[in-house]
Amino acid sequence: MRQLTRSESVVRTAPSRGGRPARAPRATPQVRRTRPVRTTPVADPAAAPAAPAARPGRAPRAPFMLLVVGLLCGGLISLLLLNIVLAQDSYKVNELRSANDQLRQKKEELKNANMRLEMPGALSDSSAKQGQGPDWDEANVITPDRSANSRAASDGQTPAGQERVPGTGR
Repeated sequence: MRQLTRSESVVRTAPSRGGRPARAPRATPQVRRTRPVRTTPVADPAAAPAAPAARPGRAPRAPFMLLVVGLLCGGLISLLLLNIVLAQDSYKVNELRSANDQLRQKKEELKNANMRLEMPGALSDSSAKQGQGPDWDEANVITPDRSANSRAASDGQTPAGQERVPGTGR
């Protein structure tokens, strides 16, 4: 059985919608056109090119691929170095935090020791060690008027809860 060529085969036509009319089949088959072969005389067969030259409209891929790989490697190395620097800084931060916590704890200990030394019992013990004692002979009471065994309020001191009025001497 013989095969039909394109020109002899049945051409299906789609129902037209008012556009172009359907194409009529060609009577002769279409011939494929090829380029003419260039022939150049070669004097020495060893000097002939071994491989055909690259197509003129296309750039070589190797330099571009090397550029992309180089950029990726450079980015990876820079990220690695950045990560190392940040890790070193985090160690320094942790050391400084621990030193800060130790200083805060020492401050609290000194504050508590100072508060214990300011308590009445500790003050009386330290004054007794220094040879001081309470003065039970005279009571130093501050009153607004001058009464026996007291100082006047105008001596620069005022009774508790009262303010001094300027210009009155009281």
